[in-house]
Amino acid sequence: MSETNLILGVAGLPPQSARNCKQELSPIPNGEFKRSINGNLLFLETGDRKRYKSAISCKDVNSPLIDGIWVGTQLLVGCVQNLWQAIDAGERKIRLIRPPVADSVCVVNGLGDAIRFETRDDEVELPRTYDEKVFVCFRPWLTMKVVDFSLETDEWGMSGGWKLSLEEV
Repeated sequence: MSETNLILGVAGLPPQSARNCKQELSPIPNGEFKRSINGNLLFLETGDRKRYKSAISCKDVNSPLIDGIWVGTQLLVGCVQNLWQAIDAGERKIRLIRPPVADSVCVVNGLGDAIRFETRDDEVELPRTYDEKVFVCFRPWLTMKVVDFSLETDEWGMSGGWKLSLEEV
């Protein structure tokens, strides 16, 4: 059993290097805000590019294997952070916005009760329709590039830490 749900494609996570990881996902802006001559706030989009940036950090005993990681390195990241999508009432299928990490998908109703489902690649299908929205939770796979990383060691405290900044390609 792994000590973390985090998966870093080319890197390794030696024992006691990635327990209690924290991951922040945030959207990369694809436009900018401007004010009209009347003072109304407008968002000028530059297309339908919906990508994420991520900051992953951890404090543990050891640092991760960084052999093969450098600024600009492309990594396949199995995220710790969950994403949610809704299946509308009367619908049975949804295509997830990113491929899911194996065995990370769950489907619940508005009360949090588990609902049966099947997955095929990045599609989730219910055995029947429901009269209300149904919610799908999953950990995504993201193809990302390393923007920055750092390692730290507390010699006397016998602990270490690391931070990894990434952007989706």
